[in-house]
Amino acid sequence: MIITKRHLSRRTVLKGMGVTVALPFLEAMTPAATALANTAAKGKVRFVAIEMVHGAAGSTTYGAKNNLWAPAAVGRSFDLAPTSLAPLEPVRDYVTIVSNTDVRMATPFRRAAYGADVDAMKLLVSYGADPAIPTVKPVERPETGDVGRRAMRDVSGLLPVPVGGPGVPPLPAAAGAGFGEGFAGNSHRHAPGGMLAAVKYLVDELGADVNARDHEGNTAVHHAASRGDTEMVRYLVTKGADVTAVNREGQTTVDMANGPVQRVQPWPDTIKFLESLGAKNNHKCMSC
Repeated sequence: MIITKRHLSRRTVLKGMGVTVALPFLEAMTPAATALANTAAKGKVRFVAIEMVHGAAGSTTYGAKNNLWAPAAVGRSFDLAPTSLAPLEPVRDYVTIVSNTDVRMATPFRRAAYGADVDAMKLLVSYGADPAIPTVKPVERPETGDVGRRAMRDVSGLLPVPVGGPGVPPLPAAAGAGFGEGFAGNSHRHAPGGMLAAVKYLVDELGADVNARDHEGNTAVHHAASRGDTEMVRYLVTKGADVTAVNREGQTTVDMANGPVQRVQPWPDTIKFLESLGAKNNHKCMSC
């Protein structure tokens, strides 16, 4: 090696190697006073996904039976004519339809309850909606976010619920079923009035059972506790809710408030309140 005390600047190296810089699309790259659709930057539709669930007509038992949103036949020879998808006939070679995804009995009322939309619930009841219909228990599937955990072993002693049996009633849904454990993507959307207003309407005006359980054995208190909603827990207790209830996995209401999965935090105030009422803390926080 010969030491010359010379050096290569970064600029020289870059010039020798060549550099490619990717720039985002900028407004200055389009001709002035020209519609975007008339430029090279015009967007192209490459994929469209449409999901129809939660009580919409095609997702009900009636809709499935009468093929409102899905053809009767499977495979490539399906007939779109009797369905509401008939306008897609010209592009049928590019259409994939996924049906029978276990959304039976997700009534409009239950969906309104889950969204805490009291006005919608009142409107539906005025037209004869049954506020007591739960969803249907689906075929269980593992949650990949917690490997091993969702292979649930029922230790509750509760009567088993078969696939196709009662799923989630409106009250546990309104209390936030699935949201507190992160299964709703932590993006639960509800009406501006808040979830407590929906729970109060179900209990005070419609007589919902505050100790009603979903197919996993959770009560409204379980779901409220999992969200750290101490105010809702207090209300449910005044209406006779049992804070000592245990779900099928053996989780108490305190356990649900104490970080039962890694992706959610514990709620100290809710834990303290439930413990003061006699609920058991098994100290199984997964996110502590």
